[in-house]
Amino acid sequence: MSFVYVLSQENIENPPGNVYVIDTSTHAVISTIRMSEVPNSIAITPNGQFAYVGNTVLMGGIQTISVIDIKSNFVIAVVALDSLPSFIVISPDGQFVYVETNDGITVIDSKKNLVTATITINTGIAVTFAITPNGKFIYFPGFDTVSVIDTKSNHIIATIETAGNTEELAITPNGKFVYVVDEAEQITVIDTKTQSIIATVNIEERIQNIVFTLDSQFAYVSDNDTDTIFVIDVKTHALIARVRGKMGTGNLIITPNGQFVYVVNEFSTAITVVDVKTHAVIATTQVVGNPIDLVITSDSQFVYVVSILNQAGIVSVIEVKTHSIIATVEVGLNPVAIAITP
Repeated sequence: MSFVYVLSQENIENPPGNVYVIDTSTHAVISTIRMSEVPNSIAITPNGQFAYVGNTVLMGGIQTISVIDIKSNFVIAVVALDSLPSFIVISPDGQFVYVETNDGITVIDSKKNLVTATITINTGIAVTFAITPNGKFIYFPGFDTVSVIDTKSNHIIATIETAGNTEELAITPNGKFVYVVDEAEQITVIDTKTQSIIATVNIEERIQNIVFTLDSQFAYVSDNDTDTIFVIDVKTHALIARVRGKMGTGNLIITPNGQFVYVVNEFSTAITVVDVKTHAVIATTQVVGNPIDLVITSDSQFVYVVSILNQAGIVSVIEVKTHSIIATVEVGLNPVAIAITP
């Protein structure tokens, strides 16, 4: 059994925000967790026991990380931060929580829920960062660079120059390569063994999001401006296909069984479904409102899409077998993030 967590910032009449918990066996909200500040980011430990929620400041409050016990859906700890959190990554073994802030990365020990280190990175504010599957290195994008951090020492061990400002990156599931999106309309490929650039993939569009198939064979990259999904062969680092999406192609995920890619189209009400074998669109599913993000169950049965319709938060449940909506769930106002337990 899995649970979906949706962060909603609500509105000024109902501050500061809530976390809605959906049971994937019933597609219904089973708990609403009241937050002390406004939630903006979330990550769940690999064992599915805890959710870490980043909170923004409201009415003189402080920046915090709230720790939610998945079993009880209670906040069991609050970790104070020196700077605003924006993105959270948890180590593969679940021992450390890495929080991106305005100052760099704050490291939290998940056993004690205490800050153990602060990694200062003066290279700009990234959209995302990533940790290798073995948990040894963190890659952090910035102004014309990617910083490589040794998680054992929490020190920067390499700074890799790129052709333009970098905002997002992703690591292949086998841990061999880092794909970095930069403003030069290309993808820079970094070898994690040598910490050096081994290839560039020219896209000629300002791309945004990257996901890999679990076998690390293909990368799917979305472009919000041209509504296109680009397919890259990871073995050759070559562009092999272009797939037309809908308006505002954005976040995307691949089903754990490797069969389909589900793509958010932010400026429409559509979810594009791509067949991984053919790299072709096989379905378009209309959801309620403008989709923001999506998650999928580990058994590849259901996709949960969070959308906004006139501020109202709606989660549409898509059955992967039919690519059709089987349920909708209300989740407060102004949702900003969604996550699912393993």
